Amino acid sequence: MANQRMQMYTRSGTSEIEEPFEKPVILPSSDSKDPSSHAWADARFATDIMAEHALFFALLMPPELAEKERAEALEFAEKFGDLHRRIAAMGTPPEKGDLNRFTRDIVDDIKPFIAWKATMGDAQRNGTLRSLVWPLFFDHTRHEAERWTRRLEQLSGGESEFDKKEVAAFWNNIMEEHARFVAQLLDPDEFELIQKATDASAAFRKLGSGGASGAVSALAAKPATVTKALVEFPESSAVLSAAESILDFKTKTARDIEAARIKSIIDPRLVDHVRREALKFVDEFKRAV
Repeated sequence: MANQRMQMYTRSGTSEIEEPFEKPVILPSSDSKDPSSHAWADARFATDIMAEHALFFALLMPPELAEKERAEALEFAEKFGDLHRRIAAMGTPPEKGDLNRFTRDIVDDIKPFIAWKATMGDAQRNGTLRSLVWPLFFDHTRHEAERWTRRLEQLSGGESEFDKKEVAAFWNNIMEEHARFVAQLLDPDEFELIQKATDASAAFRKLGSGGASGAVSALAAKPATVTKALVEFPESSAVLSAAESILDFKTKTARDIEAARIKSIIDPRLVDHVRREALKFVDEFKRAV
């Protein structure tokens, strides 16, 4: 890459991208504490994620049931897609003097989407919206958007450091919900994979309960997502092991869905989406103090 402050991460660990569904993740170098570099990378990542959230909503909103809401979702998808492309085209992070404006503008763009997700979630729950989007999916994506606004606001103040407890609490919950989503989207004949996804959900719930006892309980469950964890470990080792293992699981799942080796109704773009979020979990936890 032209920008030496950034690194590109792919499924294979090389410069090769697995077309047509893989998207690489661009992150600051592992030793970087520069707020501008982190702001550019996180804004690039978050706006792409927001664009995909909107697209997934639209795919789950049949025009016969939710024509107006589908059109709104597609507008958000276009808006965040354009914003992502503009950020990526910058090529380099904003200058220090422009950091506050850069982050503020992105936060201002995200806030209406947060409000829309909250409204749609309530509507799906009370029956005024009859889409195919689970209320939990609206809530899940809203929590992600809220977290990105907090992160960008933190960076605008010149603070790039991650807090281990915050990173673990946020991403453990996101990974746990991803596992439940996968279990519900697999073909009912995929008994083994449904069980693996259910086990992964249980493991992250136990890790999320906090303390060494939560980590021990997660290990005791012995799902596929924690098989790398050490027998003796500080709590952080169990969390990192679970994060790395769920990333491996999602990477394999992405390849298998793309090759039609797994029967499901999971869009290949969605499985790469959750893979990239797992990669971000691993990266943030390794950087956190």
